[in-house]
Amino acid sequence: MTKIRSAAFFALALFLLLASFPLRADSPVIRISTDPWPPWIVGEDGDAPTGGFAVEIAREVFKRLGLKTEMRIYPYERCLRQMQNGTRDIVLATKETEERRAYMLFTDVVATDPQLFYYATDKMEGFAWNDWPDLKGYTIGGVRGFDYGRFTKAAESHGLRVEMVESDEQNIRKLLAGRVNLIILNRSTASDYLNKNPNMRGRFAAAPKIIDEASFHFGLAKKGQAASLLPRINQTLNEMRTDGTMRNILGAVD
Repeated sequence: MTKIRSAAFFALALFLLLASFPLRADSPVIRISTDPWPPWIVGEDGDAPTGGFAVEIAREVFKRLGLKTEMRIYPYERCLRQMQNGTRDIVLATKETEERRAYMLFTDVVATDPQLFYYATDKMEGFAWNDWPDLKGYTIGGVRGFDYGRFTKAAESHGLRVEMVESDEQNIRKLLAGRVNLIILNRSTASDYLNKNPNMRGRFAAAPKIIDEASFHFGLAKKGQAASLLPRINQTLNEMRTDGTMRNILGAVD
């Protein structure tokens, strides 16, 4: 009888303890922001992304973690403001910088992709550069809010002429129209654009020297609800590299 009373008492105590920590019916929905950037993120501003390397990776990560996500496309600068304010939780395919470390945590490297200068072949017979001063006299196009690694500091210190726009596709149009002399593109972005627009093949080409090797991470807002997930996300990314899932998604890009 004593054992029965003890078991009953233990069950009641356990019930009361659990009741003091009410369980939510659903886990929190992880709010993911990203900008439209083929082939990493495919979709339209204001909508949910329809695909892309980074989107597929994120979907697989959170599927394995058993967590729901809500993805939305915004201009990149707005994505960064959301991370600062903690109004969204994660931004995809972002570079780690000292400034961003103030308000974001970063996963291990998800993928790498070289950045190069591209020029219009009907405006130049060829273009090559060795050092930053070689770029003086050219107007260079970039995308507002993007981090261009060593080039960003070099542009300031060498007084290079840079024009920023909202998207890589806008920059390509400016390049072909002769409104800028050079643009900065990731190799995967240029390849994806030419695959989708085969009539543009041969219209622009890359200078052989790499500007920087871009390393992409997922950025977790320190004020957001996903910050504590960083170790689990890194573990999942490592599992995906080990079991071949990452290679299947990225193909020859990574």
